[in-house]
Amino acid sequence: MGGVAKIPAAAGLWLLLGVVLLAFGVAASPAQASRNTHYDFVIKETKVTRLCHEKTILAVNGQFPGPTIYARKGDVVVVNVYNQGNKNITLHWHGVDQPRNPWSDGPEYITQCPIQPGANFT
Repeated sequence: MGGVAKIPAAAGLWLLLGVVLLAFGVAASPAQASRNTHYDFVIKETKVTRLCHEKTILAVNGQFPGPTIYARKGDVVVVNVYNQGNKNITLHWHGVDQPRNPWSDGPEYITQCPIQPGANFT
């Protein structure tokens, strides 16, 4: 007799679950190529008012705290810092692997030269 073979219900559910999990896994973790991302940080004095008191602070692109840098593992991030203030500044990072860039993370005048007013650092 020619007929359709029946799959037991439990086996069918396992097959369906496997297909769904496989599809979800592929959609959730697509292969990502590394990206090169460029940011310009303009640092200058900005007046802010907190609790009825005006104060001058250094802000990045007019923001305090500064903008968020978005990156994934393997990305190359380039940050150009422009000092438009009237004092030397330094900028360093936490939790970022910086191979061959020891001058980008550390104390002022020891491992990092300050960025002078009107100068930039990449």
